[in-house]
Amino acid sequence: MLLMTDSTPIFALAYASRSSSDLQNADLEAILVDASAQNRIADVTGVLLYDGTSFLQYLEGADEGVASVFDRIKSSSRHADIRVLFSGEVSERYFWNWSMACQHADASLIQRIEAARWNERSHPYLEEDGENNRALRLLYEFWSVDAPPTR
Repeated sequence: MLLMTDSTPIFALAYASRSSSDLQNADLEAILVDASAQNRIADVTGVLLYDGTSFLQYLEGADEGVASVFDRIKSSSRHADIRVLFSGEVSERYFWNWSMACQHADASLIQRIEAARWNERSHPYLEEDGENNRALRLLYEFWSVDAPPTR
């Protein structure tokens, strides 16, 4: 497992995609169990929103770990039309307590987050930064209101 030290940059990547098949709850649970194990190995944390047809995921960790996880996602037959929304360094982990958390979300929320402006220089806890990074702010607010159990 990679260890994040104070000097290790934290890399984040957000993407949206369509589900290439009709996933049942059991399929999604199997994906989450596998992803959670792989993310722990890579020391990657993050969150996943799913509306039944679209995914929006935010990953964070060391550059190599995030790249490894994203390579697995890109090679998965479950994803189609993958669009990177953000890729770059961030000042800290925003979702440090989940190796993989998933919530069913309304399609309109996923669309708002996908369409919002992404900016690596923001912090979701600060009101003024919410204006600079509306996408991360919307994502963080969704999770802080309706957080799933820690995985």
